[in-house]
Amino acid sequence: MKDGGKFKEFMNKDIETFEDFCNPELRRAEQMKVKTEAVWVSFLELRDIINLSGFAKKYFNHTHAWFSQRLNENRVNGKQQKFTSEDCDKIASSFRSLANQLTAYADAIEKAE
Repeated sequence: MKDGGKFKEFMNKDIETFEDFCNPELRRAEQMKVKTEAVWVSFLELRDIINLSGFAKKYFNHTHAWFSQRLNENRVNGKQQKFTSEDCDKIASSFRSLANQLTAYADAIEKAE
């Protein structure tokens, strides 16, 4: 979780013990139920594969800083930044586009002699 407030919110859900909270699979499953958390987990798990600067520029026409502020829910000028529901949907669509490109590249490699 990204902050202490999220810890309290998380613990008030279906998590019964501290051991459950410390269980990475359970934590991930709970995070994947909320769009902005699912985005955060996805980029965390893909951090060595997807370049945030390139992703932010190509799919949002914004800088790495803009994207990171929303991804990490940073405060900027006293206001918490976060992705809108539409932003999350655009990220999901972008992932599908990347998956299609990767599949096409894999197909081309397999067909090559």
